[in-house]
Amino acid sequence: QMDPSDPRHKAIPLPYCNAYCLDAPNSSSRSSFGYPASTFQVVNREDGNLYCLRRFDNVKAVTPKIAETVMNQWAGLEHPGIATLHHCFVAQRAVFFVHRYIPGTQCLLDVTNPPTFDEPIIWSAVCQMVTIIRAVHGAGLALRTLDLRHTLVQVDAVRMRVYLNCLGVVDALEFETRKSIQHLQADDLRSFGRWVLSMVTGTNITASTDTQTLQNCERYCMQNYSRELRHFILTLIRSQNPPSIIDISRALSARLLDELDGTQLALQRTEKALAGEYESGRALRLLLKLGFINERPENGVNRRWSQSGDCYVLTLFRDYVFHQADGAGNPVMDLGHVVTALNKVDAADEEKIVLSSRDGKSMMVVSFADVARCLDSAYQDLCSGSVPPPALQHQGSGGPY
Repeated sequence: QMDPSDPRHKAIPLPYCNAYCLDAPNSSSRSSFGYPASTFQVVNREDGNLYCLRRFDNVKAVTPKIAETVMNQWAGLEHPGIATLHHCFVAQRAVFFVHRYIPGTQCLLDVTNPPTFDEPIIWSAVCQMVTIIRAVHGAGLALRTLDLRHTLVQVDAVRMRVYLNCLGVVDALEFETRKSIQHLQADDLRSFGRWVLSMVTGTNITASTDTQTLQNCERYCMQNYSRELRHFILTLIRSQNPPSIIDISRALSARLLDELDGTQLALQRTEKALAGEYESGRALRLLLKLGFINERPENGVNRRWSQSGDCYVLTLFRDYVFHQADGAGNPVMDLGHVVTALNKVDAADEEKIVLSSRDGKSMMVVSFADVARCLDSAYQDLCSGSVPPPALQHQGSGGPY
């Protein structure tokens, strides 16, 4: 978050706050779209979510009606590889675009300088972009922003995720440009070829790139990459009537299946990690319940609630789990014992254990299933007489009870 005295806070309209400037420190204020622009990470006060907000100044051709029209065009389009356009509006004599904020990403132009991608990674990025183009063209829209400057990536040791950014910006800034959707979609596919060649060479190639630079990049691709990749790029760049995205999907069917396999493997790894976190959450719930019950001096009129009935069993179980000692009275810090005991309570295991009071005068044999039943019973008893948090705050009580 920027310093509260930073004058750039004035450039952020409501309901957005907690702004952080995403522009590079020495970058030009003029954006790749030809207008002075600023980009911020912001929080929406209405829903509490993070967004990426772009402000374009000195734009006279965009009216509130145009902004609303563009927003409605893109509002229903959702895809995992798209930074979704959430809001487009005019305020403070500027045009604002609010897109989904994707944490942990980098601009592809920064990542590809110098180029370090192996061909399998490039084919993976190509397949991901094919699905993005197919979704956009299938909705009757055009990308119009496909180059390295507007592509975000997440790179890890296994794979690279590709996201397309700034969708809808050109639609608003060049709203009066009368081009058919077929013409714009054909331009997207030619831009797609230039985008792949840009990834290969580390040079951001656009429609205005000179012929000599384009030939040098094609020569580099010919020397370092396969004939299949080179043929794919040149077919898109040089065709007056490039193939449709459906035809491209059919031609890349084997590559797309490989990408699907990689996606499934990544999903399995994510599910495995999530399962581990879920299991940790189960132990935490047990600890929270024990914390609410143990050592509570009273519950309603019962002044010895935590030292009687089921609660007494839980007190002894707490000592069994956390307060073990050896024959000399030294504490035994065995994390494996703690985790095993909590897991057996969670599973209501029938294994028997011996619980003993601290003075050694009271002993009982119970199963982990008995402890689980006592815990549920005592916790439900406590919940039945609890005061809801809002009422507790209304009473102004500062104590824990």
